Amino acid sequence: MSLVLKNGTYINYSTLEFVKKDVVVYEDRQALAFYDYGTYTPEVGDVVADCSGKYIMHSFADAYMRPGLSLAANAKVFTKKESTYFRYVSDVLWNIDKFIDKDLVYASALYAAINAARSGTTFAICRNESSKFIEGSLAVTAKAFAEVGISTLQSYAACEAGGYAQAEKAVRENTDYLASNQGLMGIAASYLASRELFETVAKTCREKNIGVLINAAEDEIDQINTMRDQRRTVILRLYESGLMDYKSTVLTNANYISDDERSYIKNKPAWITHNPIGNFRRAVKPFNSIWLDDNIMFGSDFSGASMPENMSHAYFEAINKDNEISLKTAFQRLNAVHRYTQINGFDGDGENNLIVFENNSPFELDSNNFIKHLIYNRNISDIKLVIAKGKIIAKNGHATLIDEKQALKFISEQAQRIKC
Repeated sequence: MSLVLKNGTYINYSTLEFVKKDVVVYEDRQALAFYDYGTYTPEVGDVVADCSGKYIMHSFADAYMRPGLSLAANAKVFTKKESTYFRYVSDVLWNIDKFIDKDLVYASALYAAINAARSGTTFAICRNESSKFIEGSLAVTAKAFAEVGISTLQSYAACEAGGYAQAEKAVRENTDYLASNQGLMGIAASYLASRELFETVAKTCREKNIGVLINAAEDEIDQINTMRDQRRTVILRLYESGLMDYKSTVLTNANYISDDERSYIKNKPAWITHNPIGNFRRAVKPFNSIWLDDNIMFGSDFSGASMPENMSHAYFEAINKDNEISLKTAFQRLNAVHRYTQINGFDGDGENNLIVFENNSPFELDSNNFIKHLIYNRNISDIKLVIAKGKIIAKNGHATLIDEKQALKFISEQAQRIKC
């Protein structure tokens, strides 16, 4: 049985070629088959969707999501005067963490997954942090995403804010999960990790030949404290540890990096995830990609914003600050995560992950104007279908593989427990 998308216009995200085709989407393999427009005859058991007047394109992937913070709207909101990065970390994140247990981890992950599916995201690289519930937390998070139909790379952000024993539990949780699942090792941030923790994570990465997900120099405090405690910068520390030697390593943010650090990054296969809206909401220094190469992706962080919204925000924020980004570059970064998953052989982001959308603008879309419309008119794409691994996981803005109404009721009940 296959899913047949009849009479649509397929957009190749790599070439921006627009072709009118019938598209057959397979569940049992990450592939598509194309037939002349209107000519394919469905087989018995096929699911058929009429895509007349609609566009078909590869779905989105999120290169840095923090599902445990998806319910953070129930936390304290600071005024601009109060809103420093350290206040955000200490008063919001660590306060929310006090309430996290298995049910809240599951509810937060489920809410993040539903939001992702609604906005056309079918793959996510997830950072997890729940000091009150570590053992088994990655499996719980992955289960919530899988129920919605979204594939993930899970990682637990090992952190010594609660002592080394807690960090050891985080490393063990990561290691146990990776024994039977795809994922990454994790470190919360350099300034929250001792030399011993760095060496432990690096040793595990070598043994498993897998990279690390780390929040790298998002704020100046990371650089200041790392220099004070380790006598080196954040990126130099990662460089010397060997953690940047893996093509699956993801450095998130990298807002406060020097020219020398840019050279270290440029000469390694590691990737950077830029989180435009998350950075903006925390009022940290905007990301600047000068001298960095093509291994830059977009993430949503805790924002819940769609990937096209993050792309649009990145472009407009960079106009007067980052000469390296153009309309074409912004679109390439939106889709760079697909290259990341392909290079590393991760499952769940193949060709059978698609969105079907209508054009809400008064102009006909083509290869010359598509990126511009996507950036300037973020509501251009009214997503009708979201397809993951050949299955429809969202239709007309609602998740289809779960009882969404019941799920949201459970999520609401759990969110009321966050009091900070």
